[in-house]
Amino acid sequence: MLKNFKNGYAVCGNDETAKREKNDCVVRAIANACNVDYTQAHHFVKEKFNRKNGKATLMFNAIMKGIKEIQFKEVGQLNLFGGPGVKKIQHMGDMPKLGGNLRNPKYKHKKVAFTVKEFARKFNKGNYIVGVHSHALAICNGVIMDNSNYQYDGYRRPVECAYRVQ
Repeated sequence: MLKNFKNGYAVCGNDETAKREKNDCVVRAIANACNVDYTQAHHFVKEKFNRKNGKATLMFNAIMKGIKEIQFKEVGQLNLFGGPGVKKIQHMGDMPKLGGNLRNPKYKHKKVAFTVKEFARKFNKGNYIVGVHSHALAICNGVIMDNSNYQYDGYRRPVECAYRVQ
């Protein structure tokens, strides 16, 4: 069981859009890593990834590689003090099986991908959006923010891609 774990659904709160959603791991990962509310992240993913409500986000890694910054918009309200601003996105790499250089340095004999747990341990400062097989999650200052069912066995999944949020 992970001690550095937080339920990624906490970002949803009482959001009406979130109550009707499923297959929204990319929305929650972006909301948690970028420190914005669920509605703003939902709007961004719908616009940039052409995501349909209730459907999975397709081509996550391919589209994320082309995003250098995210400009979040205020949705449904007027903000007199400015919006949440621009978040810079930096692609850190892909797993070795996908031809990338994001590898766990503990293994000297061959190129091995980070597990979620090892990635969180090594990159424990800053916010990250992490892609694993058919899923996305956020790691914020070493705390894994994911579905609650992954608290017990999800830390062993290999990291396929990672993005730093600044």
